[in-house]
Amino acid sequence: MTRHELKTWPQYFAAVRSGKKRFEIRRNDREFKVGDVLVLREFDPAEDAYTGQTEERQITFLLSEEDYGVIHGFVAIGFGDVVHHPDAPEDHPLTAAELAEWHETAAANAALRGEEARRVSKSYVATNMSVAADRHGAVAALAETEAAFHAAAARIVRKG
Repeated sequence: MTRHELKTWPQYFAAVRSGKKRFEIRRNDREFKVGDVLVLREFDPAEDAYTGQTEERQITFLLSEEDYGVIHGFVAIGFGDVVHHPDAPEDHPLTAAELAEWHETAAANAALRGEEARRVSKSYVATNMSVAADRHGAVAALAETEAAFHAAAARIVRKG
């Protein structure tokens, strides 16, 4: 799990804090992954300074340039409350249910990536673009493997 510190302008920071905004559109320059934590730091452009206010959110879903409707080089990041890591302080222990839920979310996200990559691969096959079809087929296979891993981990954790 990686922590990404991001500069966030006041109007967007306020929307995140209130719960109205649960996504970010960012340049895909940080290797964002589901499960990573965003540390949103409020930045006032008029003062050209950080305000000292922060919010933390955990990435629950990603759409990249491989996915429909996202501009090349950018990523759409869906996020929710931070699920505490097993190494977190004892006053916030991770429960088995939270861990299972995280694995289930990761499995669902990977399955969606796999489905979309398969769809794109088939569209490239139909237009005789075999290199692109093969590339998206490989992305789909990896996503399907990841989905299977997380689904199995969730079942193991739930059995306790």
